[in-house]
Amino acid sequence: MAKDSTPVAEQEIRFGRRVNRQVSVLLSEIEKEDVPDRLLELARELQKALNEKADGTAG
Repeated sequence: MAKDSTPVAEQEIRFGRRVNRQVSVLLSEIEKEDVPDRLLELARELQKALNEKADGTAG
């Protein structure tokens, strides 16, 4: 088994992109369903928070 020499920050960025992609796909699926407006609003807020965290702008 080879040692992973990828810097941790790069691994986190890739993980963040993968998570953001999955969240975007799920949000798109949620938007297609008949869900309460509040649930859809919460899903969008979650995506926004995850994007901010991935961008490093979350406070």
